[in-house]
Amino acid sequence: MRNRGPLILEKNGVPRMSELESILRAYERASRAGRVAALASVVGVRGSTYRRIGAHMLITEDGEVTGAISGGCLERDVRRHAMWVMQSGSPKRLVYDSTGDDDDAEDTFSLGCNGVVEVLVERLLPTDSYMAFLAAWMRASESAVVMTVLASGPGAGIGTGDRLVWCPGKEPITLGGIGDVEQVRALALSAQSVFASGISSMRTFDTGAGPLAVCFEVIEPSPRLAIFGGGHDAVPVAEMAKALGTKVIVVDPRPGQATRTRFPAADRLIAEEPQVAVDLLELDGNSLAVVMNHNYRRDLAALGALLPTSIRYLGVLGPKRRTARMLADLAARGVVATDTQLARLYSPVGLDIGAETPGEVALAIVAEMKAVLADRRGGSSRERRGTLHERTDPMRDSPRLMAQRLEFSRAAA
Repeated sequence: MRNRGPLILEKNGVPRMSELESILRAYERASRAGRVAALASVVGVRGSTYRRIGAHMLITEDGEVTGAISGGCLERDVRRHAMWVMQSGSPKRLVYDSTGDDDDAEDTFSLGCNGVVEVLVERLLPTDSYMAFLAAWMRASESAVVMTVLASGPGAGIGTGDRLVWCPGKEPITLGGIGDVEQVRALALSAQSVFASGISSMRTFDTGAGPLAVCFEVIEPSPRLAIFGGGHDAVPVAEMAKALGTKVIVVDPRPGQATRTRFPAADRLIAEEPQVAVDLLELDGNSLAVVMNHNYRRDLAALGALLPTSIRYLGVLGPKRRTARMLADLAARGVVATDTQLARLYSPVGLDIGAETPGEVALAIVAEMKAVLADRRGGSSRERRGTLHERTDPMRDSPRLMAQRLEFSRAAA
């Protein structure tokens, strides 16, 4: 068995682009060759688990595996079920429970997490609508909630694997048998509450045709990182950020710096001055930037161009006093940083891990960016109180959701 699972990093159950890109590429290869594949997706979790809702693994009929749904303890069994699904064409819902005390039981999977993982395995043909949507979604780079039916009553008219996609400000997109107008409206309302919480979850609706279990997966576009400076120490920053699924842009006006030879994996290379590059990029709240030109004039220009933007993270390489001097020089020119802008400024850049080499500095920078995106402090996990990952859907038992359940029940009756 060949496994091409990439390095994985998640936020609120959303798999990073490196994994999804690899899965889509593997699916495209299988489709071009006329091969059948199966997609295994984590659709529910309880307790402590290695992966969360939204983790995917692709299995082809010749045994190629891309992605991962656990730390390695479930993949073999899921692959066995996937072979059956590819032959039968019927989706299969699997439940792996490691909360019991008998670790030596033959049917116990050594998850090592004391949790429950639910996995949906579906056959993929070369013209699968869900995979086509994912490919188009990655190009559009917009937020969405994917609703996947896991179980339904005999008269619901909806089958396991049917999907509905909700995007803010757009009409829901049906991928499967969810065609009833009231059903679509009720699910879309629930998708809005899931999107507001930012946490993927599984919900069960009481309908006239019986319980309807639906997985709500929040999917977010990959963050963009603009690196201002194409020196040798920027190379490992670009490589690490790209490995974690970030879209990487390198900006450097100097000849021979922002080149494909130096940054082969970069999504975009811009040989322009900082202000021109910032105007071209239209950086937003899903963007990050690191200033590391090793040149005061260019760093000053980059800082002045980036401060007024709404980027989530602005790191500046160098000591505090150098950044303070740049802020003072900008203020003298009438560019006074606000408290909000300063709150997004990280200088010296990177977590305090004692980094010295370019690779170590890059690790510190990328780790700090991840902590900021996850709204964490970036400290040691052993010092954290409570669970590492928030798994509670705050809207699950809210009056608003209960009203949606009742409304859905009336619509299906």
